[in-house]
Amino acid sequence: MGIHRCKRITIRLALIGALGMALTSAATPAVGAAAPVVSQIPRAGHTDPDLTALRRIWERQADAWSHGDANAYAGTYAMDADLTNIKGQHLHTRRIIAATIQHYFDNQLKNTRLLRMEEEVRFVSPTMAIILRKDCVLYAAETACRRDTHSINTSIAVKSYGQWMIMSFHNTLVRQQR
Repeated sequence: MGIHRCKRITIRLALIGALGMALTSAATPAVGAAAPVVSQIPRAGHTDPDLTALRRIWERQADAWSHGDANAYAGTYAMDADLTNIKGQHLHTRRIIAATIQHYFDNQLKNTRLLRMEEEVRFVSPTMAIILRKDCVLYAAETACRRDTHSINTSIAVKSYGQWMIMSFHNTLVRQQR
């Protein structure tokens, strides 16, 4: 087994473990929350510039989303990133993420924007963070979230050569109990 293959397997196992930890602590979002709640759990020597960089990723994503620019949106992901959307569709690589998201921006998600309701950042090492968010999609002139657009998503961000990128993203719609 080559060293590069061992490294990829180790990274993927670490990402899977981190995702499992993140998913076990997810909670149901409050309906109608307007301002994001941001918290961070200090771990493994993170610094405030790291939190700023991770928040900036979401800002870049939200800006790209509101402009329907999938290339800019996908630019926040690592080249070999994975994204699982609310439909359960698994997208692998930045190129495929950009192409697929552009299709959605041109159709179902045309003239939409994101609203972040809550965010929690957990540093599992100085170069890996788990980001839990509660978001919704706003259509046209909407100013408040509709129940059918609430989602809980988990990102695993990795810092490489001083740059934070999303390595894995999983998004799940919140189903309301009847």
